Amino acid sequence: MDDIVLSEYKDLLERKLELETELQELVQGYISKKAIKGNTYCYLQNRVGGKLTSQYLKSEEVDTVTEQIARRKECEAELPKLKTRLSELEQAAGLLGKNISRQLMLLKLSTGMDSLTAEQKKQSASFAGAMNAVEGIPVSEQTARDIVAWQSGNKPFLSIFEATLKRYGFSAEV
Repeated sequence: MDDIVLSEYKDLLERKLELETELQELVQGYISKKAIKGNTYCYLQNRVGGKLTSQYLKSEEVDTVTEQIARRKECEAELPKLKTRLSELEQAAGLLGKNISRQLMLLKLSTGMDSLTAEQKKQSASFAGAMNAVEGIPVSEQTARDIVAWQSGNKPFLSIFEATLKRYGFSAEV
């Protein structure tokens, strides 16, 4: 039962990340049409900071923008359903035991780390190093090597996360 919950939870987290990433790339707003001197012009309109903005669309852009707006609506409709199901699985895990709840938490905290760009991984590692320095906790040599391997795409983030937790006496294997 635990494996089924873990598998579904992981799949849903990955799908949620895909949707959120896709939403960042899709246009926002709606298309309005204005007739000026017998010609019809299309504009992409949306609100930015409470202010309505309009962007003229060339005729060859209208179909692409229309498709993106439709896709955005689909993604926005799917996202709440995914979040609800993730919440249901978290509640079920709570009933199944602390171990599976910890495993779900690890998945949730580490999802998306492997899909960061090289620059984002570098910034993440730099920030983590700065936080360790502030806290006065030196990074172990093994963790430092693991982070370099993660940054180069040779090691999954979750494995580093789990190993570090174990090193500090926490156990929650996924």
